Amino acid sequence: MAYDNLGKKTQGKDFNFFQRMTVSSATFGDHPDMVVTFTTQGIMFMNEGSGVIEVSFNGNTVHTELNSGDSSKVLTFNDRVVSMIWFRVKTGGPSIPVRVEAWSTH
Repeated sequence: MAYDNLGKKTQGKDFNFFQRMTVSSATFGDHPDMVVTFTTQGIMFMNEGSGVIEVSFNGNTVHTELNSGDSSKVLTFNDRVVSMIWFRVKTGGPSIPVRVEAWSTH
């Protein structure tokens, strides 16, 4: 089926987020590593390497971790508002790539 009559969507806000980075610090920084600029309906975190990445939503407290060795390698949160995200590797760990995807309908 062809959709020749449809073009690219260029109006309105895009409520989709995709970003990758490599986490190398063993401490949370003074500023967030990622900022989602809309209220999320769902957000997914993926550890794309080996080791453990700790995740914080306030830069102080570890709220979850992405462990490449178990089922927390990929985590999805539904109906959870997230905007600022900090990452750190567990002490002594290697640099680890992480991927974040988020979405909303409004």
